[in-house]
Amino acid sequence: MSAYKTINCSFKDKKTLLDCLKALNFNPIEYEHKYRLQGYMNDLREQEAEIIVAKQQISHASNDLGFTYSDKDKEYLMICSDYDLHRGLGDKIKQSYAITAIKSALKKNKFSVKEEITENNKVKISAGKII
Repeated sequence: MSAYKTINCSFKDKKTLLDCLKALNFNPIEYEHKYRLQGYMNDLREQEAEIIVAKQQISHASNDLGFTYSDKDKEYLMICSDYDLHRGLGDKIKQSYAITAIKSALKKNKFSVKEEITENNKVKISAGKII
């Protein structure tokens, strides 16, 4: 018999956020203080973040991708350009975060976890546990 648990996902956990970015083959840089993001023409923008994925890791026409912690909301907010949002970057990160959080919680509760990508690019996660 398998046990089921409800797992809520959001950008609340820094380790999960960093792990999900690494799962997408990004090398995020974590800073103690906020730094300004760079636009695609190397211009400094007014937006600041303490976790940054350099634009060169995304595409030649991208802007930096940033994450900043909101004390009010108690979560990380994603700072992403319209260009990168239209290319689906925000959705990819949200999906990766959810997958990373789910797999981490299942493994923490001693479930075996299997992930597969279906023909229509959906992610299927299977979990099992012998009790």
